[in-house]
Amino acid sequence: MAVLDDLSGFEFEDVMEDVFRNLGYENVRQADRTADEGRDVIMEEVVDGTRRAIIVECKHTGTVGRPVVQKLHSAIATFDFDGPKRGMVVTTGRFTNPAQEYADRLQQNDDPHPIELLDGEDLREVADEIGLDLYNGRIEILCDETLRPYDPAADVDVAVTEAFRDIENIEAVDLPEPYSSVTFRPVVAVTADTNAVFETSVGVIHRINDRTRFVAHAERGQPQVVDEDVATLVTENLHATVELDTEQFGEVFDDVEERRFG
Repeated sequence: MAVLDDLSGFEFEDVMEDVFRNLGYENVRQADRTADEGRDVIMEEVVDGTRRAIIVECKHTGTVGRPVVQKLHSAIATFDFDGPKRGMVVTTGRFTNPAQEYADRLQQNDDPHPIELLDGEDLREVADEIGLDLYNGRIEILCDETLRPYDPAADVDVAVTEAFRDIENIEAVDLPEPYSSVTFRPVVAVTADTNAVFETSVGVIHRINDRTRFVAHAERGQPQVVDEDVATLVTENLHATVELDTEQFGEVFDDVEERRFG
């Protein structure tokens, strides 16, 4: 089992070299570590009878931004290979939105040197295909499912500790001291139904039956629509709300009510 969190950058490259060989890529090799030009692993594939080179940048880090993808794109263009070439960035963490957008734009524009992005979650799926156990605690905890809302009667870290117990190959007692914080901000989820008919003497020319939902901050002052991540968190967890104890949180509850109706 390769515990990705505990690997050095060079060890991560060694693991990825084995992964690519098991996936069936050919001539898999590492670039010279003393003269790294943004090409950590070099390999080849045959698609529809055409051999293509793949230049891989391995990043053992929490996030990978757009500059890394841009640098690899330049490295592909200068790589000496008689045939088509593409790139791949592999990370144990996640890609920023600008990095993902840059790679998507290369694909959409049919760039001769497209770049594929594989994050930590993708690595787990790839590893499952070849029977290799790549374990990354950070990726397993930060999943698509949100943790339960904070229970005022319990410690703020309880939700994290409970989620940690479900992770295979590791004991809950090994959980490092989590850093958690909770901020209460009132929000309003608004569902707007639009039903309109536009007609003339000759009959109906247009009909609208539309439903729109958005989430806005309900704090005092000018209302402001929340960002997409917060809106998704609210709308997907309306069923999992936690009732506040009005005696324990009387001042907070009264303040929220005043801002809603005041």
